Amino acid sequence: MRRTFLRWSALLPCVLMPIGALAASLSVAPLRLVLTPERPVASLTMGNSDEAEEVAVQAEVLVWSQEDGRDVYQPTREVLVNPSIFRLPPGGRQIVRLGLQVPAEAVERSYRVFLRQLPRDQALPADGGVKLQTLLRIGVPIFVPPLQLRQALQWRLQAGGAGGRGYKLMLDNQGSEHIQLTQLVVRREGGAELLRKSLSHYALAGQSAGIELELPALPPDTRLHIEAATDAPEALSTVTATVLVPRAPAMPR
Repeated sequence: MRRTFLRWSALLPCVLMPIGALAASLSVAPLRLVLTPERPVASLTMGNSDEAEEVAVQAEVLVWSQEDGRDVYQPTREVLVNPSIFRLPPGGRQIVRLGLQVPAEAVERSYRVFLRQLPRDQALPADGGVKLQTLLRIGVPIFVPPLQLRQALQWRLQAGGAGGRGYKLMLDNQGSEHIQLTQLVVRREGGAELLRKSLSHYALAGQSAGIELELPALPPDTRLHIEAATDAPEALSTVTATVLVPRAPAMPR
């Protein structure tokens, strides 16, 4: 029996590199867009560095929010994209334009434009069997700045990360614009470093984001010092906080 499988590679956002003989080599710039009522139109450029294969791409803008520390996306007409479907010839480029249709608000608006490679029909190998086609997807953040800037962050540590083990660091962003964490350092208060990791993690305005932490088992109420590097202007680029290790949740009888 002959079958063709499709596999998605979701990288948000970054430059995508070839993955196997059937994957396209796609790139996009810039990696973040800002739209305002004064400058409601912006563009990005997508390129196909493959010298042999044409690539079909679909562009779609979704409203970006967060619930329970997870990213949530919904359809929108608040930001329009043109063209929404296009073809990238071998070695070619395409300019994609985006237009804001709504005013700024007290809290920053957030969206992502997703650029998704569409499947292509290909002859199956002469000997039949399974063919794996890797489809690439890029998500580029779009922000509409708030009318007034307000910063307010709260940190807390939850017991039980992935699979019910470890910890989850919750960042409650009560400010009016997003914060992007680029590095995280966790230490015992006045003591040894427990964790240092590079990341690209957003906490959107007025919402919460969760970060899984691989930490050793720690006694409840241990005080931990958190130091985070962010994308904020230089004077505000480092954020520090102290959190307490929570007690493990009671096991059901």
